[in-house]
Amino acid sequence: MLNAFYPVVTPANFALARAVRPEYFAAGVIFGSKGDKLRLPDGREWDCIVNAGLDVSRRSWSAQLIDPTAVGTDDPFALTEGPLVPLDAEFTFPPRDPTAFSSLVAGELAPLEHDDGILAAAAQPAVEFTGAQDLDDSFAREIDQADEAHAATLAALDADPISDVLEASAGGATVIETTTGDYNEPEPPDIPEPDPGDGPEPEKPPPPDF
Repeated sequence: MLNAFYPVVTPANFALARAVRPEYFAAGVIFGSKGDKLRLPDGREWDCIVNAGLDVSRRSWSAQLIDPTAVGTDDPFALTEGPLVPLDAEFTFPPRDPTAFSSLVAGELAPLEHDDGILAAAAQPAVEFTGAQDLDDSFAREIDQADEAHAATLAALDADPISDVLEASAGGATVIETTTGDYNEPEPPDIPEPDPGDGPEPEKPPPPDF
């Protein structure tokens, strides 16, 4: 739990874990000058931080019984006997049958022995699929040619000196100067408005009926 949730090994994190997750500490009490030890209700004491007085990078969580000869008495949190038992060190596993897997696969494939045609028909579209080749052909036909043309354009630009353009630009200041003085040329005359005329004549009323 400490390794999972409190990777930085400090007494402060040890106390925080005790406060946040007391169920992991079996009602133990933290003590010690560095706050790195745990005393259980049955009297056993555990050293829980290795190298507590050294740099943080050299510390690690541990669970070392301070007095290895101490035994718990009347442990209120004693574990009950469970269904699992340690493996017998003298037990020898039987040799594996190398044909077991083959027979298992053969037994599973047996019901499919009459479905070869169905399986072949299902696999045929994948065998005949040419989408990848079509994509490669399209890429070579469209993208490769455009890439070659672009590279040729860049090479032509690199090979074309622009010194003449720079010289012409530099000499432009002596020909057209728009920033050293005010604009003092006379304004152009206004363009006269055309005479709109008298306009259309008003419509005459129709003659009276007789």
